[in-house]
Amino acid sequence: MFETSRLLLTEITRNLRRKMKSSPILYTFFSAMIFFSIVMFAFLTFFLLHTKTTFNFMDVFYAVFFLLLMKSATDLHTHFITAPEASYALSIQVAHRKTVGEIVLTILLINIGLWFSFSLLYLLVLSALRVPLNYPVEYLLFSINIMIAILLGCSLSLHFFSLKKYRMIPTLVLLMFFWFSQSLLFVACMLPLAVLHCTWSLSHPLESYRFVKRKERTKERTQVHLRGSLQTLFYREVTVIWRERLYFSFISMSITTALGTGYLYLYGTDLFMPESIQKLVSGFLPTLFVFLGCYIVIMYAAVFPALNLFLTEEKTMWILRNLPIKNETIIYGKTLALSLCFLTTLPFLAFVPIFLGIDDLLFLLWFLGFSFFAAVIIAVPLGVKYVGKKSDILLLYSVAMILFVLLSIVGAGMNLLRSSTTISILPLCVLLLLLELSALFLSLKLSARLLSFPFKKPAGYSL
Repeated sequence: MFETSRLLLTEITRNLRRKMKSSPILYTFFSAMIFFSIVMFAFLTFFLLHTKTTFNFMDVFYAVFFLLLMKSATDLHTHFITAPEASYALSIQVAHRKTVGEIVLTILLINIGLWFSFSLLYLLVLSALRVPLNYPVEYLLFSINIMIAILLGCSLSLHFFSLKKYRMIPTLVLLMFFWFSQSLLFVACMLPLAVLHCTWSLSHPLESYRFVKRKERTKERTQVHLRGSLQTLFYREVTVIWRERLYFSFISMSITTALGTGYLYLYGTDLFMPESIQKLVSGFLPTLFVFLGCYIVIMYAAVFPALNLFLTEEKTMWILRNLPIKNETIIYGKTLALSLCFLTTLPFLAFVPIFLGIDDLLFLLWFLGFSFFAAVIIAVPLGVKYVGKKSDILLLYSVAMILFVLLSIVGAGMNLLRSSTTISILPLCVLLLLLELSALFLSLKLSARLLSFPFKKPAGYSL
């Protein structure tokens, strides 16, 4: 009983230990960043309470609810829908519904464990700051709602990656009721309904698995044209991004972020800050919202694809290493595809001036380009270094933190210089771009050097 859950938990633990031994610096840095983030959120909570700033607790709840829902959906996609090892578990003489149900149970246990670990650490820091924590009922309701989010995330993943996507409608309707209720108690009372809904989703577990496998078999049936090595690698990466409809996603994200940034630039100070301190932050907060908008666009359109240039090559790395071309050609061809990703960030500049005006348009264009190059410089070598180790979440978080610190320093310094009417920042902008191009060249050379190191393919596992 629960054999699949036991084997999956064992293998996940074994893989985690193996990856920690092979990449100790990365995991140490990631653990430190997680701890720092939780402590930072605790201090932010303490600051908001100390300044008597009003904020909606339900907004915080829905943010955490959505994050756990998306994480559970991603976990099911990783451990079942696209996992090649799942074929072994589905071939034994056990009902498929039971096998997938045990995988869902494993995902539930893992995410509940993460929730309790992070939340208790957060509460411990608040307790050390002498913040009163007399809310056991609210914490219990919050935890029950996290279980609901995990179950609905698994159900959503099963239906989203199947041919019959209309089966997501009940899940979306249920989430809509949760949103309009604005009540922890109402959402917690829906736990039996969430369990029944997830059980119904398990009545057709193989549709998503078969649909994804069918797409993988048919996507390679494309007409082959003779091209040069650099052109072939460029066309390959562009085709992958186009086939996954990521360009449209990048463009829509840029437009949405621009509209949100413009709205917060105009009204964010009144929305988030009490009147007593609005005058103190009226000059800083709008600039911060514009910076965060640029940062989100760069994370989505630069860091994600830059890391995935090599993190997704786990099964084909041996082919790349045995091609009769130089490592520099592989790096240049794959990185060149990111130029089209930069074009998808330009709609951000097209919509932001509606709210900010056109006075700062050239500076925003420079900052967006500087941020894009910085993301590529940081992400590409790390993607090559950790290819095949399935450390994409850790790398993403690490690159995000490094990039945030770097862009914060550069953005703050350039804004201070712009505020001075006696200093022209144009020569400095040009100099920084030239330095960054030099750093990009060195980064790509380092990536080619890392690509020549022996690649240790991780051992597979079976359920």
